[in-house]
Amino acid sequence: MLLPRILSAIVMAVLFVCAVFVLDITYFIFAMAGVVFLAGWEWARLSGLHKQTHRMLYAVLISVVCFGVFQANVHMLSLFVSPFLWGLALYWVMRYPTHLVWRHVYSRLVFGVFVLVTTWSALVVLRESADFLVWVLLLMGLIWGADTGAYFAGRAFGKRKLARFVSPGKSWEGVFGGVFLTQIGIMVFATMSDFSLLQWGGLAVIALVTSFVSVLGDLTESLFKRHEELKDSSRLIPGHGGVMDRVDSLTAAAPIYVLLLSLTGWL
Repeated sequence: MLLPRILSAIVMAVLFVCAVFVLDITYFIFAMAGVVFLAGWEWARLSGLHKQTHRMLYAVLISVVCFGVFQANVHMLSLFVSPFLWGLALYWVMRYPTHLVWRHVYSRLVFGVFVLVTTWSALVVLRESADFLVWVLLLMGLIWGADTGAYFAGRAFGKRKLARFVSPGKSWEGVFGGVFLTQIGIMVFATMSDFSLLQWGGLAVIALVTSFVSVLGDLTESLFKRHEELKDSSRLIPGHGGVMDRVDSLTAAAPIYVLLLSLTGWL
């Protein structure tokens, strides 16, 4: 299993580099639509749809909604749904395994439409910005930093469970370790960018919120997988599971991050 995992990681890294540094805006938008399509196909399974035709139709629906949002030029406006969306997800995670509306297939399907469309919208808004490279690399740095810091801090100090019934391996110590690492990264970034103290503070707040929300994205997918008794969202990526297993944190972090950057005037 190790070799397929390594090879898959290399391929994913190359594809990420190409998407960020090589593709122009049109091809980037289509590439991200392709990722969202695959994520939609997997989300249908997480929502309780088992027939391949139903899963494909749901993925097509996601693509159609994305196209409609783009044509109507409301991809920025759609991001204002995100705080309510992830506030609801937080409530679900906190109340699990209490019987709640999320257990219904249609509730998860509708939730998935908003999650995946706002993720795609956030990436489109980011790509249209003048400083796309800076902001997208910072976003990925925050997500990876939060994940890496959480992993090592959790292993070293983890005692208090974050969401025992949803993801027993995660701890509050891990979350704080991830936040600590991302804040160090922001300090370095702000210093290298010659930001003022006020700008640094604003960016630190954005990083703090993004780090916490990225964890929520992971927990939400874990909740759905646990409910459906799935280990991975699919087997599309050898050794890594599915697309949703790779972008679960991004689905929560990207819309909130881009919305906050826009509200502060950086985008």
